[in-house]
Amino acid sequence: MNIQPITEDFGVIVEGSGNESASNISRDKVIELLKSSGAVLFTGFDVDLDGFNKFAATLSSDFMTYKGGGYVRKQVDEGKDETLLSVSYDHGREKQDTFGLPLHGEMYYVDHRPVILWFYCKIPAASDGETTICDGSKVYGALSDSTREQLQAQRLKYIRKYLDGEWQLIYQTDKIDDAASFAGWNGLNVKIDREDSSIQTEYLHPAVITSRWGDHSVYINNVLTVWWQEEHLGRKTSVVRFEDGSKISKDIVDEVVEAQQKFVIPIAWKPKDFAVLDNTRALHGRRAFSDTDRDVYLRMVQSVDF
Repeated sequence: MNIQPITEDFGVIVEGSGNESASNISRDKVIELLKSSGAVLFTGFDVDLDGFNKFAATLSSDFMTYKGGGYVRKQVDEGKDETLLSVSYDHGREKQDTFGLPLHGEMYYVDHRPVILWFYCKIPAASDGETTICDGSKVYGALSDSTREQLQAQRLKYIRKYLDGEWQLIYQTDKIDDAASFAGWNGLNVKIDREDSSIQTEYLHPAVITSRWGDHSVYINNVLTVWWQEEHLGRKTSVVRFEDGSKISKDIVDEVVEAQQKFVIPIAWKPKDFAVLDNTRALHGRRAFSDTDRDVYLRMVQSVDF
């Protein structure tokens, strides 16, 4: 196999011979590459979905569901493995969304979020539809001093309201007190409205963190996805603010987007490609596409022993 850096200090590609098994890949080498580069793409390996699942489990088997997430992800194997998720379909939706997604970290609106992410491509889009990745430490370094100061001065506040019929799907229960209890365990402040059976949550978290490996200062959060939904889709039941309740200005958003565009890397998937990302350093997103046969899966790992 051949190992090549994507950039000087972020991302590597591990390329097999085309009929090579993932069992030939050293676990220790993958860990070394993940720690140093933040993102590892595997291509040219004869790895079906079962082989991918087995290989992913060599790093950690502490896979997560999407309970309490921003929306309801579809399980790939309904009723079997609730931790193998589709990145393209909402639960119950027959037609997948094909719009692009801004760069973001995974689940930075709850305490119990994944430390690493696995992606597996079964069917790439006929054109476009690349998964995008970006080094959050480079983004932070490219921001102006004034923006960095604003982001460091206050935490972010994620505010959500789930109506009756919505929280049941998000929290996978019909009991509102159980939903509230799970949200509280995940670090959210929760208010239950007994009159309309709705739940409102608030969650505070910094916009910038220190990466798990490498001690990088990293811009990684969910600002752009939530901000985009409010500004462009008119969604008012899920918003992000600064800790004092003030809005995040468009100037800050524009500067972040401009900084990300300097370092964004598109993953042009091939069938059976897979990748692992450090969710404390690597932002990820998606380019828009039109081919609804695109089929990419996600596994989220909550903890590792390295």
